[in-house]
Amino acid sequence: MNTADQWKSLSSKKEIFRTKIFAICSEPFQCTRTGAEIDFITLSSYNWVNVIARTTEGKILLIRQFRPGTMQEEIEIPGGCIDPADTSPEHAAARELLEETGYAGENARIIGKVAPNPAIQGNFCFTVLIDNVKKVSEPLMEDTECIETDEASEEEVRSMIVSGKIRHGLVLNALFFSFMNRSCL
Repeated sequence: MNTADQWKSLSSKKEIFRTKIFAICSEPFQCTRTGAEIDFITLSSYNWVNVIARTTEGKILLIRQFRPGTMQEEIEIPGGCIDPADTSPEHAAARELLEETGYAGENARIIGKVAPNPAIQGNFCFTVLIDNVKKVSEPLMEDTECIETDEASEEEVRSMIVSGKIRHGLVLNALFFSFMNRSCL
C-alpha cells in the first residue's frame, strides 16, 4: 500500500502567515491506519533554480554572499525563485545568472530536480547547466543582494566541498548533479 493513501485531508489548506518567499500553511489530516488527527504545517513557496555555469575553460561560476541563517558569508552558485513571468526553469536560470553575476551562456538544460524538504515543503529546486558562460554586463542585483562572483576549477570546487567551505545543501546537490553529468559525457 502507498503510505500516502493512509492519510485523509479533513479540510482545505489554510494560510497562516505570508512573507515574500514563503507562506506558512496548516491543513488537518487523519491517519486512516490509527485514526489520529494532526495539523500538518507546511511552507508554500515558488519553485527554485540553481545554476551550474561553466566557462569555456571549464571553470564553475561561484558566488559569495552573506546569509542571515548562518550569519556568515556562504559560497554558493547563482540561483533563486522561478518567477511567474519565467517561461521555464531554464529561462529562470539564465535570468538569475545574468542578474546575480552579469554572465550569460548557451545551451541551458535541466540536469536535476529535487524536493528541498518534502516533510514541510511542496516546491522543487531545478539544477540547470549553462555552457560557455562569459561576462556580458555588470550584475543587476536586487537592492537586498550583495554578491561577489568567482570562477573555480572543478578540482578547486571539490576541495571546497571536502573542506566544508561549500556547505549549502541545495548547492551541494546541484554540484553533485553537475559532477554526475560530467562523468556521463
